[in-house]
Amino acid sequence: MTRTAFLALDFVTYIVENFSHDPAVVQHASAALESARTAGLPVFHVVPEPMREQIHPALAPRDGEVVLGKTSMSAFATTDLHERLQEAGIGRIVIAGVATSGTVLSTTRWARDIGYEVAVCVDACADPDAGAHAALVDTSVFPESWIGLWRLARMVRSGETLI
Repeated sequence: MTRTAFLALDFVTYIVENFSHDPAVVQHASAALESARTAGLPVFHVVPEPMREQIHPALAPRDGEVVLGKTSMSAFATTDLHERLQEAGIGRIVIAGVATSGTVLSTTRWARDIGYEVAVCVDACADPDAGAHAALVDTSVFPESWIGLWRLARMVRSGETLI
């Protein structure tokens, strides 16, 4: 059976308050995070390096949860996330994050390129541009385009089973 991990991307207060079209994103992300914890999934928080101490209180890491600081858009490029996931035997990741057109898209593409199965928790993601978010997660917006995250990952909602 493939092990699954939960990635909370860029959930720092400043980013959530300034780069989210959806005021409920924190509530949905917190619910998804709690579901992941209840299911016993390893949790990784990946945020901009200078903001490691500014994680939104609703998604605050618990003891034993990894917090990685990054200096790039993707959660993989400037961290040891891939190595940590490999060491833990992880083959599938569930992503929640702000912004959909930034860290979520970049991390999803990178993850797929290096062999992970990916699920994106669509209501636990947000973007400064609601249209960009919709284009990335809703197959009906640009059904013929290759831009959609739905081409790379399974789309789930915070109330669904994440694994």
